[in-house]
Formats: sequence, C-alpha cells, structure tokens
Amino acid sequence: MLNLILLIVFLVIGFIAITYCIYCCSCKSGWSNLRRRIVYRQLARDEEQISEEREASRAQIRDSLAPGEQTRDDIRQKYQL
Repeated sequence: MLNLILLIVFLVIGFIAITYCIYCCSCKSGWSNLRRRIVYRQLARDEEQISEEREASRAQIRDSLAPGEQTRDDIRQKYQL
C-alpha cells in the first residue's frame, strides 16, 4: 500500500517537473526577448535623461557666461572698439 502511494507521489512530481521543463524551454526565447526589450527601454530612458541633464548643464553655463559677455559688450561700446 505504501509503495503504491509513493509511486503515485513520484509520478505526480515527475509529471509536474516534466511539464515545467517543457514550458520553460518553449518560453525561453519569449522571456529573453522580453528582457532584451526591457533593457533597451531602460537604456533609451537613461540616454534621454543624460541628454536632458547635458542640455540643462549647457543652459546653466550659458547663463553664467552671459553677464561676462554683456560686460565685454559694454566695454566695447564705451571705448568703441
């Protein structure tokens, strides 16, 4: 009786394991494509963020140099250079 119960348990576990392996192998390419798309989206977001930060940095530098340029223009006008 015990042997029959153990046989049934092992058959059920074996069936579940085989089904799981078949399912994973068939979906492996789908999962890798999904992961690849997620990575590409993250890279695109990172590149966009870097571009925005770079543009903000350029604007900040441009704003900090503007008073010096105005002073230079004032000196040129004053001495008519």
